[in-house]
Amino acid sequence: MTNADAAKSETLIKETTMAANKSTKAQAATVDDSTMEQFKIESFDVRKYNTIFYSIRDLYGRESQRQLGSDNFDWKAFKLQFEICFGRPEDCRYTTEQLLNFAKYKFNMSLEDLLAYNRKSWELRKRREQQYADMEQINSVIQHTPEITNSHVDCSQMLEQQPY
Repeated sequence: MTNADAAKSETLIKETTMAANKSTKAQAATVDDSTMEQFKIESFDVRKYNTIFYSIRDLYGRESQRQLGSDNFDWKAFKLQFEICFGRPEDCRYTTEQLLNFAKYKFNMSLEDLLAYNRKSWELRKRREQQYADMEQINSVIQHTPEITNSHVDCSQMLEQQPY
């Protein structure tokens, strides 16, 4: 065996050993959470998928509304048409990657942009719900307040009772 052959053999042994070490390190046991029953959560991809899906639907609808004008736009009809084209989130008609490519092409938005958009949309929705609840509370107070009548009130007696 020549020195060159010995060097090649040594290199081959080192590469094989390194490959074996890498493959054992890369193998990790997966966690089975099936016994979590009612506490089990959806995978991150599924939760992310729904956020992406609903963000695209909202963005698409708002842009359609802007182009058609508010008077010519019907959200119920839009949602039905969107479902025909994109399906429902639970159908997963498109992959997460396909939806992200679509969002990039149509709205120039990345995953992070869509997640931020969705978060702001929820914050706005919650604020609006709180405002409606506050308005309902004010309306119920107004309805239960006795009305001011046009009956005659003798103010002279009231003025005499006021200390100066």
